[in-house]
Amino acid sequence: MQDDEIIKRKVTIRDIVNILNRPYKVKRIRMSKGAYNFLPKRALNTLNKMKITIEVILMKRGPSVRVDKEKIRMLYKSDVNTYEISKRLKIPLRTVYYHIKQIKKEGKN
Repeated sequence: MQDDEIIKRKVTIRDIVNILNRPYKVKRIRMSKGAYNFLPKRALNTLNKMKITIEVILMKRGPSVRVDKEKIRMLYKSDVNTYEISKRLKIPLRTVYYHIKQIKKEGKN
């Protein structure tokens, strides 16, 4: 039977209770550093009393996105809005904002 749980997101007391109510006994909880930082102290104390170990593991944050910075620069300079750039190049909107910020920094220097 499985005795591990992996948590990748922010945890609440309710999540911990759900894990403890599993049909099998959980001996170890593995979680990302971000999830561990938001773990309530009450939950941490309870898990320690129940002799459940918590292991912090490194997790990658999704696939890397290949971006053609020159295309973003060209579209931005030709007054295409950020949403349209994101849609045309099929990249996340936050990535477009990041590269536009870099373009503006280069313009100042």
